[in-house]
Amino acid sequence: MSDRPTPEEAARALRDVERRKDQTVNSVGVALWVRIVFGIAIFVALAAPDSFGSQVTTWSAWPLTLIAVAYVIMLNSRRGSAVLGQPARLRGEEISPRFAATRRVVLMVVLAVGIVVAFIPHGRLDVPYLRTVIGAVAGLALVVFGDRYQKAMNSFARRDRAARTPDGEGAGGTR
Repeated sequence: MSDRPTPEEAARALRDVERRKDQTVNSVGVALWVRIVFGIAIFVALAAPDSFGSQVTTWSAWPLTLIAVAYVIMLNSRRGSAVLGQPARLRGEEISPRFAATRRVVLMVVLAVGIVVAFIPHGRLDVPYLRTVIGAVAGLALVVFGDRYQKAMNSFARRDRAARTPDGEGAGGTR
């Protein structure tokens, strides 16, 4: 009996490894209750000035900031991640460098646009309860589509890496 596997056994083992990696990527996500908490926090932070006057704008973002900081701190511990419903995370080597770079560039562009829009003088928009509507739509979108978005981003990050294999055919020659 040989210690070396046959080519068919090796191919089957590699396909199994790729299938398990894909299964891991698909299992990474955020619990529904976490998305609900963040959706409510976003709604409250944006709707507070419409309901209570512009003087609450200075403190309405603090609860959202504190929740986000607590979330990041909890994600960096095993128990915190388990409480948040995210016991598995993608390892750094599973995320493609191209995806990571693209993600950083998009984040920087969004931040730059937000800063520019905040400081450019613009005419007053007289739409009643505009911030409340934006908060409701953003919070609801996070709750409803957050899981799908997370899975799509995880799949995109993994797919880019899996597409670049030594034989150039993708993972297992199927992609």
